[in-house]
Amino acid sequence: MITVRSKVYVVFLGIFSFVLGSVAFGFSLPYPKLEEWLWIYFLAISSFVLTRFEIQFENKGSFSMDSAIFLAAALHFGFLVSFWVLLLFYSLQIVYNRAVPIWAHLLNFFMYLIMILATSFSFSFLNGKVGGEIVYNLSPYFLSLIVYFLINVIILIGFYRSAQSRFTGVFNLGLLKEVFFAYFVTLLLSLVLIILIDNEGFFGLFLFTVLVVLLSITFGKVLEWYQEMANQANKDYLTGLYNHGYFKDYLKELFRETKKTGGQFSIAFLDLDDFKKYNDYHGHVQGDRLLKFVGEFLRNETKDLGYIVARYGGEEFAIALPRITKYEAAAFMDQLRKKLNDTPFEGVDRLPYRCISFSCGVAEYESDMYEESELLHKADQALYYSKAQGKNNVQLYDAKRISRDALKFKEDLDAIEEQLKLLLYKDVYTYRHSKRVFKYAMEFSDRLTLTEEEKRTLVLGALVHDIGKIEVSRDIINKTSKLDPDEWEIMKKHVIWGKEIVLSDGRFEEVIPLVELHHERYDGRGYPYGLKGEEIPKLARILCIIDSFDAMTTDRPYQRTKTFSEAIVELRRCSGTQFDPQYVEPFIQMIEEYYPEKITNKTVST
Repeated sequence: MITVRSKVYVVFLGIFSFVLGSVAFGFSLPYPKLEEWLWIYFLAISSFVLTRFEIQFENKGSFSMDSAIFLAAALHFGFLVSFWVLLLFYSLQIVYNRAVPIWAHLLNFFMYLIMILATSFSFSFLNGKVGGEIVYNLSPYFLSLIVYFLINVIILIGFYRSAQSRFTGVFNLGLLKEVFFAYFVTLLLSLVLIILIDNEGFFGLFLFTVLVVLLSITFGKVLEWYQEMANQANKDYLTGLYNHGYFKDYLKELFRETKKTGGQFSIAFLDLDDFKKYNDYHGHVQGDRLLKFVGEFLRNETKDLGYIVARYGGEEFAIALPRITKYEAAAFMDQLRKKLNDTPFEGVDRLPYRCISFSCGVAEYESDMYEESELLHKADQALYYSKAQGKNNVQLYDAKRISRDALKFKEDLDAIEEQLKLLLYKDVYTYRHSKRVFKYAMEFSDRLTLTEEEKRTLVLGALVHDIGKIEVSRDIINKTSKLDPDEWEIMKKHVIWGKEIVLSDGRFEEVIPLVELHHERYDGRGYPYGLKGEEIPKLARILCIIDSFDAMTTDRPYQRTKTFSEAIVELRRCSGTQFDPQYVEPFIQMIEEYYPEKITNKTVST
């Protein structure tokens, strides 16, 4: 953007170039000869063509080779020819590029004019011979090019200082490397042009123009191929978003830059709620369509804001939000959540919220953070807390606000899972049974009026309820026929042994009632103590229903497997005797809603 100060600077350059040129030529500019006019026309047209074919470089922008022609004109034909080439060239530019402000054209014209004047003076001062063989002009040529470069840098610094209060970046090492590279290419190509003109005349200029055009096209194609390969390496194949690796690299760079220069940014982790259920209902192909849909939604909602969106893994997405606080990020993510809730998609009406929903955690960069992994960890904790609060919400990371118990839940699950793996080596049936009961408990707990602490206790208890079977011998566990009375008495002791195992750990005492009492019956005929009704803890009564349903619907060596429909009939038949009646119907409703494909026959009440 050309400011008033910049316009004043352009006027100053114009006056300076006029004075400099007038002094150089005694206030009279010689008129070119006929042959020189031919070269002026062809050189101007050639430079104009080259501006249409800029050479592209990865991370270095682009530059045209018109300056190589200006240099070659000054050093081979002299300043007079190069001046008229510049004048004709920028006349064409003003007519052709009307979208560019006239002040920008004038800036470039005066800048090149001063640079060409300084280069021509330097070349003459160093005894360079205009039109002479290049081999005898190498030293003056190279030294004149250094002058050309220095004058260019000085003029640019002056322009940026006129456009803003201070100019930063001139002495940036990366930028200087790019500038030197561009000037080195300009030097080589101007040398090539002088040699071609010396040997082939106008045909040499034509060859040079064709060569640079082909170089431009070739570099453009190579850059396209490179970018395509880079995109394949950095993009998630399914959603087209950036992938986990790219996001972490980007975040590392953003973290380093923010730590160095100051500023702020936030990140958000979001996880699609109940995506596994959607996959189970509709299959993985439809699940992939949902992920692509959400990925496109996130990309469209953030593309104009400069945010980076990535598929972080599975159904989890990550967003980097530069230059905003965690409060602004949370507000944005909540708007995004609500909009996605209101966006229809096939099959989501069977999910608990009957829409596409996500849980989201937001964390903000803090100056005392040592590395980006701290930020990732906090966003992950906030995400987990969001899911613990009932899903479909956005939570900020706040050490004072996030429940330690909620964050500890995942650690508890991991610890119990490690214990449960001991069953995998001894009794794969019980291991798989425990995992299924855990899944049912997770689903059922969301539908019950339980506190967060009760939900966590029920889920943990469901996962570990049969841990005592580790102490039962393989002969009894793997027996294919019905157990005899002595074997049955040993099997019933697994609840006591399970209690002792849990007590020995010391971290999960709250699940002991579920481990010890999940075989108690509502009518008092269960074991180990024959408790009755509400003498049995509420969570143990709930677990009894879940445990029995999975036992009935899973292959066992000593009894026939029931279908889901048959198991539902059995639950209703035993409601009020084996099972607490207030939880039987809600559990059946959940099974019918979540697993309709497994309900083979219409069930009836008894």
